[in-house]
Amino acid sequence: PMRNLQEPLIAPAISRVVPSKVQKSFNSKVLRNLGLLESRLHLVGMHDAVWESGVEEEREKFETEIPYVARMMIERWRKSLYIPKAGALDYGYQSAV
Repeated sequence: PMRNLQEPLIAPAISRVVPSKVQKSFNSKVLRNLGLLESRLHLVGMHDAVWESGVEEEREKFETEIPYVARMMIERWRKSLYIPKAGALDYGYQSAV
């Protein structure tokens, strides 16, 4: 699938070609345009992708570029927003009926 190409090929290529400042600006624009709920979902997904990648440089960038308060809220957003909306199957949780 496309994700198999993104992680080893596309993401590293972009990070080498596009300056960090431009990437950060793009990320800010995406979050601003997504709105509050969608941006929180995006941050949870981005956090998981970065940690699953195992690339220490990406973890450091996440820690540097994502504000502290948002990073502290990720687990809460995962439980209250992400799992019910996007990840119930991924996390093995069953939604409460």
